Amino acid sequence: MIEITTLTELTIDGKLSLGAGGSSKALFDFYGPELRAWFHAQRAQHDAIMVGAGTVRCDDPELTVRYASGPDPLRVIPASLGDLPLHSRLLNDGRPTVVAVSRQATDDQVHALRRQPAVEVARCGDQRVDLHELLAVLEGRGIRSLLVEGGSRLLHSLFEAQLVARIIIKHLPVICGAADAPSLLPSGPGALPLPLSRWQLADWFVMSGVAISVHCPLRPVA
Repeated sequence: MIEITTLTELTIDGKLSLGAGGSSKALFDFYGPELRAWFHAQRAQHDAIMVGAGTVRCDDPELTVRYASGPDPLRVIPASLGDLPLHSRLLNDGRPTVVAVSRQATDDQVHALRRQPAVEVARCGDQRVDLHELLAVLEGRGIRSLLVEGGSRLLHSLFEAQLVARIIIKHLPVICGAADAPSLLPSGPGALPLPLSRWQLADWFVMSGVAISVHCPLRPVA
């Protein structure tokens, strides 16, 4: 079974970014060197790292380990229609990347992705990516731990499926103030209300002026 950890930053007013559809990279400016090293060390400690297609479009992330020592995790991108920008850095740097698409993705889109260096495409699900199917694919590759830095839609899907084993939140000392900025787990169009779940605080510390909280469920993930 793959242990899934979500790692996100939240502003004081509970926002994941500074505006709707905006990049979260601006929030990285609030990290000191110590926190950046800790953040990248979390990546190095996991077998794989996941973000959603929206994060790839907005942030064009590398999802590599750069401010700490350790191996790069396998990058995993759920993109139901396979509509990722082909110029994205993680599709062109030659590091192993799995793009999960649904069966709605066209053959042309899949072939275009597979032509990118070191990119593997896995079909998982009919209308959208089935996370359970995707996890089975990853488990077959020997993945045992997955770090999720995705946006609100991906996070909501993971919590909806009750797949998360640990939550790490970086509490940034800034107020975003944008009413349309995404929150941690919004119930947007097509999203089911999340059932009540209880979590316990497992750790709490401050680094570079940023509070870090770690939460685990009261009951282990099934």
